[in-house]
Amino acid sequence: MTLPSSGAISISDINSEFGRSSTTANSSLADLSDGTVATINTVNAASDRPDTNTPHSMSEFYSYDHDAALSTSFGTWTDTTIRFVGLEPGDGVSTHALTTNDMSDPTGTVGISNTVTSGTARGSVLVAISATGDPGTAGSGFSGGTNNSGSGYNSISDSAIGSVSMSPTNDTLRARFAFQPHSVHTETVNRNITWTVNSVTNTDMTVFTNVTSFGGFCVGEYVPVNTPDGYKHISELSVGDKVMSFNLSTNSIEQVDITRIEKPNHTDLVVYRFQDMPDITYSHGSTVTLNKGLTITKDHPIYKEDGTMVCLDPAKALELYGLTAQQIQKGDRIRFMDTIREVVDYLNSPDELQTYTILTSNNNFYAGGVLVHSEIS
Repeated sequence: MTLPSSGAISISDINSEFGRSSTTANSSLADLSDGTVATINTVNAASDRPDTNTPHSMSEFYSYDHDAALSTSFGTWTDTTIRFVGLEPGDGVSTHALTTNDMSDPTGTVGISNTVTSGTARGSVLVAISATGDPGTAGSGFSGGTNNSGSGYNSISDSAIGSVSMSPTNDTLRARFAFQPHSVHTETVNRNITWTVNSVTNTDMTVFTNVTSFGGFCVGEYVPVNTPDGYKHISELSVGDKVMSFNLSTNSIEQVDITRIEKPNHTDLVVYRFQDMPDITYSHGSTVTLNKGLTITKDHPIYKEDGTMVCLDPAKALELYGLTAQQIQKGDRIRFMDTIREVVDYLNSPDELQTYTILTSNNNFYAGGVLVHSEIS
């Protein structure tokens, strides 16, 4: 129990506080005060413990608690969602902005672990920390991160990150994350981060990584492209071929050249169905394809009658590609080549599918009769 804050204190009282017999022989104030008997517990405030220096005084033990322990707790991170987006396989190391946490009474090393909650991790996420200042950005090969006695960049599964140690006087945890995509593989991954200091954990942070071969907007491969010669399968088209597009400046349909084609695989697809939209049957080579509705990625904008864009995931369209779109709604009037049709409903498509997108000078093209944004620029 804690010694009294005033009044008489005896050597017997101090012995008992140290966990010794109150009648321990040859106990001296000097040995009790200077750490000879036991290390003075510095968790106590300086005014509530002996200073270990001569001359010693019984009053230095007022309010001393030899078993005092810190009550470590995390504060609020300045950034709880660490995002690396708009990257491609083979890109170099990217470093996120500094995030900090003002802790209460931290002691000892800092541990970190992560759990992948969605996707398959392909690239490398590392972290650098410091208790005194910004550890700095990561260079090639994850060099750096050692400013202000920083840890350098370490795994996000590490029970003690570098040699950084927290204390009540250095109680702000500063962290920078860095990410490098895989050389060939894409990924869309969420990771939950767990921080540990003095056996206290914090799980408020996530790390999101998005790596695509060029971006994310795509149309299902069996949705035909509108060309001056009618519907064509994407496999029949090459850079330089003509497709139908819409010039928003002149408010007119145009024939424009394809300047780029991308064909990644996707799983985050949706099938839109429109009022009075006929099924499309078309041939390419010896194959006859039947297309129903518009199969497209959820963040791929399509154009309304008034020229604004809508999609099922406008937040992702804005975050990853800087495009402003509204949430698509049943009844939205969508621009087709020959008419305006209302959205009737939509269905999620869970299967992985080869998709495509086409770059044109107007940044759009018609697919299955629907005007869609190109995405790539």
